[in-house]
Amino acid sequence: MWITVDEVKTFTGINPKHLNLNDDESIKLDEIIEKWILQSVSLIKSYTHNDFTNAKNMEAVCNICLRLTANMIALAIERRDTPRTKVTDWKIHVSSSDVFTNDLKADLEPYCIDYSNKSDKIDFFAITGD
Repeated sequence: MWITVDEVKTFTGINPKHLNLNDDESIKLDEIIEKWILQSVSLIKSYTHNDFTNAKNMEAVCNICLRLTANMIALAIERRDTPRTKVTDWKIHVSSSDVFTNDLKADLEPYCIDYSNKSDKIDFFAITGD
């Protein structure tokens, strides 16, 4: 893994109570965070088309992974605490599930690999001279 569960805990300050777990369920919390880390890594690899086996500046990619995982945690806590926000008497707004934000995508731009070798269409016209 690119980042550790302890790094995520330090960065976010999450503890079992934040996810409605008992204090003695820290192992369960670690399993949840580890799953979110793996999902973050998968999202990053999918977005960049890069497996990062020989990546330079891997620390920067690890930081993006940490922030993406933190966004997942924040969303989980927000959805648990306030699943809906009442805007007016007639409209109810559900909080956005966008965890892979534009700032993270912008930070990943240098690591994106473009596999589109698609060439432009060429048209041929026959000139017969008639």
